[in-house]
Amino acid sequence: MPVSAQEALRITRVLEAELDKRQPSIKLWNDHFVGRHNLEWASDRFRQAFGGLFADFSDNWCEVVCSAPAERLTPLGFRFGTGDDSDPATADKDAQRIWQSSNMDAWARVAHTEAMVKARAFVLVWVEDPDSGDDEPEITVEDATQCIVAYEPGSRRRRVAALKRWDGEDGYTYATLYLPDEIWKWRRSSSLSGLVLPAALTSGWQPRGDDPEQFRIDNPLKRVPMVELRNRPRLIDDPSPEHANVIPLQGAANKLLVDMLTASEGGAFPARWGAGIDLPKDPLTGQEIDDPELWRLSVSKMLRASNPQAKFGNFEAADLRNFVSGITLVTEHISALSRTPPTYFMGKVENVAADALTASEAGLTSKCAEKTAFMGEDWEEVMRLAFLVKGDKVRGNNPLAETIWRDVAYRTEAQHIDAVLKKKALGVPWRQLMEDAGYTPTQIDRMETMLEADANRAARALAFGTPGGEDVPEGEPEGALV
Repeated sequence: MPVSAQEALRITRVLEAELDKRQPSIKLWNDHFVGRHNLEWASDRFRQAFGGLFADFSDNWCEVVCSAPAERLTPLGFRFGTGDDSDPATADKDAQRIWQSSNMDAWARVAHTEAMVKARAFVLVWVEDPDSGDDEPEITVEDATQCIVAYEPGSRRRRVAALKRWDGEDGYTYATLYLPDEIWKWRRSSSLSGLVLPAALTSGWQPRGDDPEQFRIDNPLKRVPMVELRNRPRLIDDPSPEHANVIPLQGAANKLLVDMLTASEGGAFPARWGAGIDLPKDPLTGQEIDDPELWRLSVSKMLRASNPQAKFGNFEAADLRNFVSGITLVTEHISALSRTPPTYFMGKVENVAADALTASEAGLTSKCAEKTAFMGEDWEEVMRLAFLVKGDKVRGNNPLAETIWRDVAYRTEAQHIDAVLKKKALGVPWRQLMEDAGYTPTQIDRMETMLEADANRAARALAFGTPGGEDVPEGEPEGALV
């Protein structure tokens, strides 16, 4: 039911306070994903010795851990079992058109990556151009630093409110509150003479614009039009990013690599020594000249001594393999904890059987299949909202919606086609086989049309012969069978 402006403002402030609490964690997770790591394990002695020499150094495995599952999650289309005469086995063509008109073939991948990195991603569904009178829906992916969704107490599905807040380039911060029955639009000053001020020092939220119709509008969907994609959802605890338990190990890997680099600078090259060497003397003072340049060796210099008892030698270089062993151990732990195949952490793969590679990916495949189950529900809700925008209440309230995913397991082309052929022998229908083969609904429709055209062409060839044979029936253009 509609709320007053005062109540809408109260809800906005409550959601904004919760959104602000999430910012430090989201920044930490995102920094580790993009490789902005601070050397938190470095000692004070190390910092004094090397200062900021390695301030920007990172051997970033967090990006690998987050991208590995995200790159395997690809929605291909949607089915709607409507209960009428439509075929529930085929992908919904209207859903496919809406999906592609919003460029979601590409942006769904971004949404999955954002969810892996920041624990959440958000998808907003609204009218593409409200002023045009057209009801074409628009689907956009929103960032976790700008959006938050509130749920009904005791429910993890029923959304009661959503907020999107962002900074404009005109010195104002904007916010839009989405409720089931209405939408409220706010703004407040966020800068003074070009200086960005904390929210506590700025004025409160004010109606956006002078027109009351722009400040508050009815929500014809009767549903909050923002959907939250949660990564690793829990019953009570908040969702978590994919690399949450990898971040401490990432710090250990960075420290070991920096230690190896500093050891290579100071001890990896064999230091030389000399004994019984007569230093040259200054002819004026008679004192020995201890010039370091005399002992700086290169390919064009050599050491010599007038004393026949002089000796030369060198110390053994530091063995850096101990660091390599430690780094390898850390990456193995990262692989085990995140269920990322070891091949993702190796520079090369040698003498590994195909079955062993498949077994090493079992954990990642299982994890991705679990993600399709949860995120599939979220994408289905997105498509229901899109149909509600179009006024289609049948599909907009359909609980039988289903997301069609590309296979999350990696196989060679030979393995993939062999599996499809074996399914065919079991009697699996042709369209399902094509989905299992990885084709999109649009490609399958095109192939089906081509198969029908080939069948019609073959039937005409059998019935009327080839050109130059029997007469072509009246109405058929000559050479039509060529």
